[in-house]
Amino acid sequence: MIAVRNLYTYPIKSTHSIEVKESQVTNLGLRFDREWGIFDMENKCLTAREYPQLLDIKYSVQPDHLSLKYEEDEIGILEFDVNSSNSIDLKVHSYDGYGLRVSENLDNWFSNFLNINCRLMRVDHRRLRPVLERHGGISGDTVGFADQAAILITSHASLEDLNARLDYKIGMDRFRPNIVVDGCAPYEEDQWKIVQIGNCKFRIIHHCERCVLTTIDPITKQKSSLGEPLVTLSKYRKVNGGGVIFGVRAVPLDEGKIRIEDQLRFIQ
Repeated sequence: MIAVRNLYTYPIKSTHSIEVKESQVTNLGLRFDREWGIFDMENKCLTAREYPQLLDIKYSVQPDHLSLKYEEDEIGILEFDVNSSNSIDLKVHSYDGYGLRVSENLDNWFSNFLNINCRLMRVDHRRLRPVLERHGGISGDTVGFADQAAILITSHASLEDLNARLDYKIGMDRFRPNIVVDGCAPYEEDQWKIVQIGNCKFRIIHHCERCVLTTIDPITKQKSSLGEPLVTLSKYRKVNGGGVIFGVRAVPLDEGKIRIEDQLRFIQ
């Protein structure tokens, strides 16, 4: 039986995860996931690839907001309702995005924290990004500040297989998934097309090509001098003409709720 082992959401892109036992699924993925992002004054997204200290930003979930924390100190809140109506054109890597200003105080805090003038933005739900056709998207597929699609699925078996090839073990946090499943064969997820978890269906659209962020230890913030795990993955998980892959990206086909230990069923 294949079932959900872990669920993660990352409210501000490139920050620490919130591990949850259940989550609401929307057209943009798990609730809160990549709902916010930090952008420089040219409206380009800033990530932990260049600013690994972002991985130390953590959260406390409250009934009507998220409390932002750094080293156990509260630095501000993310309210679920946004009053701003001034939509701003953004760049999420090479992709177009659209966002709303959140808080001048948080803009100032992150500017000091990262030592670069920047702003915290929230996804503008009136102007959602389409999932691109070259990434497997079709009409109606949308994504917020995630890279290419709303959901990232990985399997524990795939991580175990990778760790057996490495000189030292790494955690799944290197890959920043939303849904981790257990009970399948290594890399079996590559073959899935449409799966159901709880009362929600997901269409698997393409492999996830991995970036340099996987080489940064989320605890120490140190980058692997050996380029691991990308170097090892490149020996057996490299796409012709592309990068190395680990996990699959997916688009939600339903809104609903999923939980830890929910069984995964194959629809197609």
